[in-house]
Amino acid sequence: MESGFTVSLWPLTMAAALLALGLVVALSCTGSGHQEQSVVTSKQAQLWLDCPCLHFNERNSSQWGSLAINASHAFGAKNNCLMIFVGGQDDELVAFQLDQLQLRPGCLDSVEVFPYLREAVIENATVAADTFCQHSRNRSATPIYSAGRLFGLRLRFQQPPSKEDTWNLTLNASYRFLKRENFCTDGRLVPHSYCDFYFFASLTGDGEGGLGQGYFHSPRFPAHYPAHIKCAYKFIGRPDTHVELLFEELQLPPVASGGCQLDALTIFDAESAHMSAVIDVLCTPCPTRRLVSSGPDLLLEFNASSNRTAKGFRGKYKFVANEPGVPQPSAPVVLEAASVAVKQENPQQQQIQHSPALKANSLPTDAELSKPGRSLEYCKQLFDSRVNKSGTFDSNQLLIAKHAGGGSKVLQCRYEFEAQTPERVQIRFHDFNVPTEHENSTGCQPGDALHVVTQVRGRYETQELLCGAFLPKPLMSNGPNLQLQFVGRYPPAMTNKVQYYGFRAEYRFLTNFGIMSGIQQGQECAFVYNSSERISGLFHSPNFPGYYLENMVCNYYFYGARDERVVLHFTYFDVEGIGTCDHQTASDYMEFSNFMSMDRKYSRYCGKLQNFEMRSDGRFFRVTLHSNDRFVAIGFRALYTFESIPPNNSLNELRGTASMQSFVS
Repeated sequence: MESGFTVSLWPLTMAAALLALGLVVALSCTGSGHQEQSVVTSKQAQLWLDCPCLHFNERNSSQWGSLAINASHAFGAKNNCLMIFVGGQDDELVAFQLDQLQLRPGCLDSVEVFPYLREAVIENATVAADTFCQHSRNRSATPIYSAGRLFGLRLRFQQPPSKEDTWNLTLNASYRFLKRENFCTDGRLVPHSYCDFYFFASLTGDGEGGLGQGYFHSPRFPAHYPAHIKCAYKFIGRPDTHVELLFEELQLPPVASGGCQLDALTIFDAESAHMSAVIDVLCTPCPTRRLVSSGPDLLLEFNASSNRTAKGFRGKYKFVANEPGVPQPSAPVVLEAASVAVKQENPQQQQIQHSPALKANSLPTDAELSKPGRSLEYCKQLFDSRVNKSGTFDSNQLLIAKHAGGGSKVLQCRYEFEAQTPERVQIRFHDFNVPTEHENSTGCQPGDALHVVTQVRGRYETQELLCGAFLPKPLMSNGPNLQLQFVGRYPPAMTNKVQYYGFRAEYRFLTNFGIMSGIQQGQECAFVYNSSERISGLFHSPNFPGYYLENMVCNYYFYGARDERVVLHFTYFDVEGIGTCDHQTASDYMEFSNFMSMDRKYSRYCGKLQNFEMRSDGRFFRVTLHSNDRFVAIGFRALYTFESIPPNNSLNELRGTASMQSFVS
């Protein structure tokens, strides 16, 4: 070691790991800061390489710290590898800049980059974000950013020289710590979503921010965003405002030919994704102009479809008041679904009288809706899969009632969906805002909500009430039929700041259970994933991120090449169940197997679990979701990757490591 460094060594056992905290020697260096380095060894080669490690933790965050590695650090390193970790506080990110890199030609030396670590461990299964293995003197001045508090490097050497002075190895780098709060998106994350945000304009316009302004970022920014994601940033303004966007950074993977084929940003001049309302599609260097909406709302969709990723984007949004005298639309645009057979029950105002005998969870029949009572706008719409397999529907046509003469009105419309066996109905909401009982409440008012209903003995019984300002989860029918009924009032008694009332949704008649990946086998919930078709992708439970269905068995079959295995990274897992997930607890459960039949090495999985990883023993793997008729949950979402089996690993060694492991992202 060079002078100025003091290094301590110990074996990584449970007892020694506890004693290690008292054995680390602080290092004093001449210059602008202090550095700490320690060497950790491991006997668990099945999980990670047994390499010495160096830790850097310089705390002067206003200046760049320095890191210098040469042959004296690497010569004689165990297993011909060396790991380097730069660690900050929990609320910090690491900016790492590789200044100079000298390696032997022919990739005899290589440097692997790991910016997505959650702990100071680099497992064999952890995939490097980048690898340098060519002889070079100077690297680009562009920093590499971590997604969390840790940044890792792993140096690997093949056939190291027999003498230290003949090894011209040089790695000079700089690093600093950045506050994570500087890269937060100033919106409201949609529950159960990864990167969908709402941005609301202020109702008062008071304060330093005026009507509302802030920043939005791609996931993990300034680190690279994950592959295969879709994010929505929805800006909801006041009727007398418009939205302005200005991108400060935009870095997406380069496009091989003209157009935006894979990763792109699409900006819509509306609150929903209508192709007729596209303002611009961005995939090239950052635009310098401001993007301005014509109305109060704007939608930005980010689709990352490629296997390559990049730094992403950072933008600033601002709600701006319209100039006086500029005319605004007097009524919302009415959009009709192409497959709707509308049965308007008397276009004139009708009367209805509340019957005290009605149950609290019952809705009036068609005959009762025509009784005299109070002012009512009522409609009934039928959606038949024999007419169209998909379309949109909304509550806009009911709001025409506000143009009629005085008095409050009760708005009602029933939406009936009829599929053909074996189809099912799926509803996905694009816009939704129906007042809750009161501000900061999640409770719904039966007289002002969207009802999910079923018909029992000639009456419509409410199964679920939907209200609030957030988009409801997708709905899916258990059979060929689904009924919804919207009950509202005009003028609405708003309990939130969203300047929109009602809903807009998309319906689809499906046979694939809402699972868009893999190859479906017949009409059953069974999907095949072949590495010859795609080496990585996403798969999820039926109707995800909505609730999966009752009384079903859904199989996912993974087939790799002869020298491949499959690795599953579960990023979301919520399967209804407790304890051992067996029939005695009436639990739904997930089953994993290396065979078509049951695999005794795996237990059942249920409940809510944090991110985890499953790994097959060989080229085949089966995942099965079992549900009963009791309760349901949201299900799961996972990333599958087919990877080559290391040639030096025997089948028995692979079986020994096929287990549930911590997922590092």
